[in-house]
Amino acid sequence: MIGCEVPDRIRPVATTAVDQTGWGTSAVQSARRLAVITAAGALLGLLVGGVGGRLAMMLLARLNPEATGVISDDGFRMGQFTLRDTLSLLLVAVAFGVAGAGVYAVVRGLLLGPRWFQVTSVAAGPAVVVGAAIVHTEGVDFQLLEPAWLAIGLFVAIPAAYAALLTVVAERLLREGAWASRAPLWVVGVPLLLWIPLFPFLFGLVLLWILRETLRQSAFGANALAHPALPWVGRLGLSALFVQSLLDLGMDATELI
Repeated sequence: MIGCEVPDRIRPVATTAVDQTGWGTSAVQSARRLAVITAAGALLGLLVGGVGGRLAMMLLARLNPEATGVISDDGFRMGQFTLRDTLSLLLVAVAFGVAGAGVYAVVRGLLLGPRWFQVTSVAAGPAVVVGAAIVHTEGVDFQLLEPAWLAIGLFVAIPAAYAALLTVVAERLLREGAWASRAPLWVVGVPLLLWIPLFPFLFGLVLLWILRETLRQSAFGANALAHPALPWVGRLGLSALFVQSLLDLGMDATELI
């Protein structure tokens, strides 16, 4: 009857529609996204982490000639830039760039706010977390290299620049209608070969994807994934990691400076 309300006990409960996308289609879409982000991450790892890192080391070596020949905590001789050491640094930087791309692929769904805030927040996270892992009071790196504030600033700025540029470049490549969305999968997927040395990490990403796809195929799982509280759980976890790393970095920096 018009105007009558349905009692709560018999009103149907709103549910999120089960995703009807097939496993194959979803796998292709996910592989394409990961490949695009991996390409951007590897290139930026090479340029920002590798070339930028080498330039930072050269600057610090020029400012600290008395440290020339000293073995750094990473096994390099300070102030002596050989082709072998440079190639090793570049390869390591590419590997870290690929790993960073994997992390970004996982957390990009947690981004919120205007574009400038997304780029800033993504840059701040790795800057503090990676910076806290690199900067330490033991060893010789930050004890010998002066000024300490410059050494700390450089190795915090490098991951910040990498993450900020990755956000901008990856999202530009992933936008609808971009070349990467239209090119043959075998062409776009070539960067996935860079994951071979990092297979355990890739295996973890695949397991996460399988878990998500399994949940999306059921009504309960689809509702759970669509719940607005779920992204905030992830954001709170990342915020806790950020705060802890910021405290560690601050204490080390205070002691060194």
